[in-house]
Amino acid sequence: MKPLDVLNKRISEKRRELESWVTAQTEKVLVPLYTSVDLRVSDYKIAPVDTNVFPAGFNNLSQKFRDHTSELFKDYIVRKYPKARRILIIPELNTRNQYYWENISVLKSILEKVDYKVQVGIVSDDFYHDEMSFKALDGKEVLVYKVIKDGHRVVTTAGDPDLILINNDFSDKCPKTLRDIIQPVEPPVEIGWHTRKKSLHFEYYNKLAGEITAILDIDPSVISIKTVHEEGVNFDSPDDRARAATCVESILDELSEEYRRRGIDYDPYLFLKSNSGTYGMAVMNVADGESVRALNSEGRKRMRVSKGGKPVRDIVIQEGIPTSLELSSGASAEPVIYLVEAQAVGGFLRLNQSKNVLENLNTRGMEFSDMYSADDPSASENGGVLITPAYELVASVASIAAGYEIEKILKEGGCKEEVS
Repeated sequence: MKPLDVLNKRISEKRRELESWVTAQTEKVLVPLYTSVDLRVSDYKIAPVDTNVFPAGFNNLSQKFRDHTSELFKDYIVRKYPKARRILIIPELNTRNQYYWENISVLKSILEKVDYKVQVGIVSDDFYHDEMSFKALDGKEVLVYKVIKDGHRVVTTAGDPDLILINNDFSDKCPKTLRDIIQPVEPPVEIGWHTRKKSLHFEYYNKLAGEITAILDIDPSVISIKTVHEEGVNFDSPDDRARAATCVESILDELSEEYRRRGIDYDPYLFLKSNSGTYGMAVMNVADGESVRALNSEGRKRMRVSKGGKPVRDIVIQEGIPTSLELSSGASAEPVIYLVEAQAVGGFLRLNQSKNVLENLNTRGMEFSDMYSADDPSASENGGVLITPAYELVASVASIAAGYEIEKILKEGGCKEEVS
């Protein structure tokens, strides 16, 4: 039996213990209101490769998954903010990205479905209008308002919200407008990529994965992912590339030994990633140290900056997981699972015709395809891939790991830098 088949079987057998563990964790730490988790699934391993605390793909969820999200949002808000009626979504200022505005339009409709009054407001010094419309992919207009600070509240010309919902990772700096306000902010703005580090996230994730595999009585490496933090790496510097290459070779040696022990007939490879940032930027895969030492000008350019033009000096070197999901079209694919308070609400497949099973799929040319849940087997008749118990559990653990990140960041003082 394949390791993932064993994993799904054990999850079914230990479901009650696992549910108790998840409940205990969500009561212990501030798990984000919502997350999305990019998974890589091979024949021998499943693990997260990115956990987004401000997910921007609600438009890729099926109507069934959107409805489920509405229900769990309602449950969360009623429990935590019972007097909240008016919600303000804070998006990114992606003026030309119709896909992103489709995401905002769908997120707004998900909340409106359960009777909340929802507005959209921009927090940016580059937004000079009191209100403005942006076109979503389906042609609908998304009306947005400029957010201003009025004492210890934020308001727009459309009204005074009870709850602020962030859908902006604030990659550069923490916005002063959203600090020291009395309205609740979900998720906390302190968890943006201005402060967050992937190395910390995967440190917590691997620790939690160890607790889960102890319950399941399986090898921890089935759901963990080897991740090493390397600071001060300028890819334009030969000395820094040599240092990173030595680290790459050491990790590959460790993984080769692990793979031999587990009987995995596959040569390990690695991803080098910026330690902060998303959108698949500043990511490269390598199979040996020499590839890093001899990195050409195109590769150095790719690893020079992350989202928002932020220079890359802090990286993680992470175990690569070849995807075993290849669609009939030949496209490589990976699951993206969406969660509310660490509970999976659904997901979709990211696929890319131009990438092979080893590569980063979150790049130009990516497309999206349906997934379906076990309680909706009829959906398989229209295509799509089943969301297995392993997908849900691993994504839940990643979401809880983000909660530990939030706790640590808040204890250390939150935002390090602020702008108006």
